Amino acid sequence: MKRFCWLFCASFVMLAAVIAAPASRAGVDISFGVNAPLGNDGNLFFSISSRYFDRDAHAVNDWGRRFPNPDDLAVFLHICSQSRLSPEVVFNYRRQGLSWCDVGVRAGVPVDAWYVPVARDPGPPYGKAYGYYRKHERDPQYAVRLSDRQVRDLVAVRMAHEYYGVAPETAMDWRRGGANVQTMMTREYHDRHGENHQGKQQGKQQGKKQGKHHED
Repeated sequence: MKRFCWLFCASFVMLAAVIAAPASRAGVDISFGVNAPLGNDGNLFFSISSRYFDRDAHAVNDWGRRFPNPDDLAVFLHICSQSRLSPEVVFNYRRQGLSWCDVGVRAGVPVDAWYVPVARDPGPPYGKAYGYYRKHERDPQYAVRLSDRQVRDLVAVRMAHEYYGVAPETAMDWRRGGANVQTMMTREYHDRHGENHQGKQQGKQQGKKQGKHHED
């Protein structure tokens, strides 16, 4: 048991070191101000994705129309950002019927690029995926085979973690609630920058005024 714990901790210390550079993007969230398409969460997600993946907004919009599932759009953009291949090549790989994991392999995406470091075993539905990574760390010849669902889950968690700067465990909890990545990202945006956020701020200000009035 002690040996397992040591290997588990050592594995994620190495993982944290390997992906330290991508993780430096954590907390890139901004308000789009008057340009935020608050009435259309699909377009808002395109705007967020454009900033996070550093892609032209119009290009993200165009590619988004080809992926009915926003989870697939996020995975597609993630593979493009982690490889030197053009989006057209990546899209053609997927159109051939390849799994997202196989598309990543064809594109040269390193195993580490799917994961973010966690302090402990994340449990279902992430436990198996992280177990594959631990095996790969012990034996680099071990081929990590992720299902499309696992890839979608991992990318959604990474995007939320790095864009909003929340703990990976928090992003995993958002995902466990059944939300797709568009819902995860736009719901948090609304909470931080939209009407919900403005209402909270106004409520705080009114509370302060009322408190001052009572003091007077």
